[in-house]
Amino acid sequence: MKNLATILSVLALAGVIYILVTVKPQTAGTQAESSESKPMVKADGSISIAYVNSDTLLSKYDLHQEFKSKLEAKAADIEMELDRRSKAFQENITVLEQNAATMSQQQIQQTQMELQQLQQGLMQYRDERTQELALEEQELNLAIKADMDSILVKIQNREGYDFIFSYDPASELLMANPAYDITDIVVKELNEAYQQKEANK
Repeated sequence: MKNLATILSVLALAGVIYILVTVKPQTAGTQAESSESKPMVKADGSISIAYVNSDTLLSKYDLHQEFKSKLEAKAADIEMELDRRSKAFQENITVLEQNAATMSQQQIQQTQMELQQLQQGLMQYRDERTQELALEEQELNLAIKADMDSILVKIQNREGYDFIFSYDPASELLMANPAYDITDIVVKELNEAYQQKEANK
């Protein structure tokens, strides 16, 4: 059951932890746009950078939130089933303890073997369901990465960024000027693409 809680806690960090897009340096003469929308691009051809806050992006990306809710609901159902099976197993142990004095050694051994099989089945169910959740989480990560890669390439081509970094508490990027933050732009385009895909189903 602790494994399920661990998987759910990892969901908060699902998706692309580090994003880096590189392109050819801009040629001299590029006109700078307002720093309110994106960082200034110098006319001498110096690099243009931006960053995405991964935590904020995931919390606002519709696809991530939808899958997260489904996984949490599924994990809760599995948790309930594990509790039910665990209680049934414990009840069988209690019955054996209560009746052991009136049972033959052969009956006790037979019951112990049956309990062992029940315990193995319980552990197998737990492991299979945990693996199932992990695989679904991996699919979510891959879907988010594919969507993000597509959007970032589009934004990079449109805006001419040389580098797009990920910025979150776990990243190696320690400080960042808010003027370089394009998270809201990426979220907006991700959600628009996702809603369009859903509408075309």
